[in-house]
Amino acid sequence: MVQYKGILKKRTNERKIMLVIIGGIILFLSYQQRNLLYIIMALVMISAIFYDKDHIVDEKGVHIIYKFFGVFKVPYSWSWDMITAMRPDYKKAAPNIYMEIAKDVTIRAFVFTKSDAIGVMELAKKMNPDMYVDDRDEEQRQKDSEEHKAKMAFARERARAEKKARKKK
Repeated sequence: MVQYKGILKKRTNERKIMLVIIGGIILFLSYQQRNLLYIIMALVMISAIFYDKDHIVDEKGVHIIYKFFGVFKVPYSWSWDMITAMRPDYKKAAPNIYMEIAKDVTIRAFVFTKSDAIGVMELAKKMNPDMYVDDRDEEQRQKDSEEHKAKMAFARERARAEKKARKKK
């Protein structure tokens, strides 16, 4: 079974230590002041250290798997028939590819290596032919953008000319 994993930023050890220290200070101060709201916030901040997630695309669909404390896993999945569109962005996560995957009006962002992104788009076309997959490469996008700009400039000039012609009458 083909499986593509998204690229996610991992928390550094320095950030984890900083979260524990700040959470501990907030927890201590809020306990001294008997402030229940800040005690809960501190516990959430400290527990965030043990939170992780994975982005996976396979033949079953698109999955985001949330992991808490390395034991509890909460999957969030879209099957291929639920997905309506897929659009890569070559600039946002360069040299990797930022991929927007849409289900109706909900959009999830994934980051893949270039080869994985191409594989994901091919898999998407194979699994759901009705889905819109924007598989143009950077050169084709640039060409389309230039054509669109030229058409818009032509339309503006035409509108100005028509407006001048109306004024003369």
